[in-house]
Amino acid sequence: NDAVKTVRWVTSQLDDREKRLTGQAKTDFQSQAAPLRAELSVVEDSVYQTKNRSGQDPLNYPIRLNNKIAALAGVAGSAEAAPTRQTTAVYGALSKQLDVELTAMKKTLDARLPAVNATLRKAGLPEIVPRPADVPAPPGIISNNDNALHAQ
Repeated sequence: NDAVKTVRWVTSQLDDREKRLTGQAKTDFQSQAAPLRAELSVVEDSVYQTKNRSGQDPLNYPIRLNNKIAALAGVAGSAEAAPTRQTTAVYGALSKQLDVELTAMKKTLDARLPAVNATLRKAGLPEIVPRPADVPAPPGIISNNDNALHAQ
């Protein structure tokens, strides 16, 4: 979940900075930000099902790593005993898959963000620092807060 939050934070910061740039600085920024966005999007989509927009969508789109790990945690926590060998084996396999995605995210940020930040510094704008921060949900996505508002 922190990886998804980090990707969304960086993407929201890219959007914010792009709106504030003009001329050649904006052109340079866009050419540097496009591959960064694309590579981060691949990681996000591998970890989290980004196509979910309604309560029915989990039936239409396959679950991703975060959902699989959460479901496995429910299985492991459902008994007053140690997790089974099968549970431990599945956890090991899912952990390896998640490590691949986290490594890809780190490599992307390490390789692409310095050039973006150099352009921002030249333009007098704040650098983008990756962190797992909450960002408002994009339009059309139902969050828990939306459900609470509709229930009133």
